[in-house]
Amino acid sequence: MPSKYSLLKESWNMILMYALALIMIFVLTFHLLLVSPLTGKTFDQVLTYSYVLHNLTYYRIVFGLLLYAAVIHGLNGLRVVLIEWLHVKRFQWIINMIIVMLMAFLLALGTYTLIAI
Repeated sequence: MPSKYSLLKESWNMILMYALALIMIFVLTFHLLLVSPLTGKTFDQVLTYSYVLHNLTYYRIVFGLLLYAAVIHGLNGLRVVLIEWLHVKRFQWIINMIIVMLMAFLLALGTYTLIAI
């Protein structure tokens, strides 16, 4: 049984979701500004390999924040939807483990991609 201040409570989960959504508002806006016409480049120019590689290496921390916030926020939201949709309390830990493994895989793959560049 979780204690009063346990991190397993859904209230902590919602605080995490709100914090990640707030992070994504700023980081995703920055990402979209990089590929917008406001940069003075055409759409074809922002899709070139050299431009993308420059942005991924120069703004690596911003893209890392975007990666972690989006993966954790998205998969945690999927976990909540599945748990509420299926209403299976005794198999809830299976859903949690599948989501955690998928989250670990996607974060490892994305982190490797950002570091290997």
